Amino acid sequence: MRTERLYKASKRRRQVFLKKLAIVFSVIVIAAGLGITMGSNFTGSNQVSAHDKDIVEKEKYYKSIEIVSGDTLWDLAEKHMDDNYGCVQDYIDEVKDMNGLLDDSIHDGQYLMIPYYE
Repeated sequence: MRTERLYKASKRRRQVFLKKLAIVFSVIVIAAGLGITMGSNFTGSNQVSAHDKDIVEKEKYYKSIEIVSGDTLWDLAEKHMDDNYGCVQDYIDEVKDMNGLLDDSIHDGQYLMIPYYE
């Protein structure tokens, strides 16, 4: 009889302990989730600077131009490229790749495809 009572009491303590453990674990998980959510709001990860608001995404287009006497790839780059390219050489390299040019030489009357943004 006494053993049975001790067994039931022990079982009850174990059940209460497991319930308390489950509650503590749930509170920790919820607190961690809220901490992550709230922390990301306070660190400024969602803030957009004034500079970012001014940036308008442009579409890339292509057009064909005729080379006239005296034109160079450098001149074309300075005339047609915009801020989407890091430097003039990046633009020239893209024009050469698009047109299958192996070197920088272009000729009067030749047509080239060039990229531009709008």
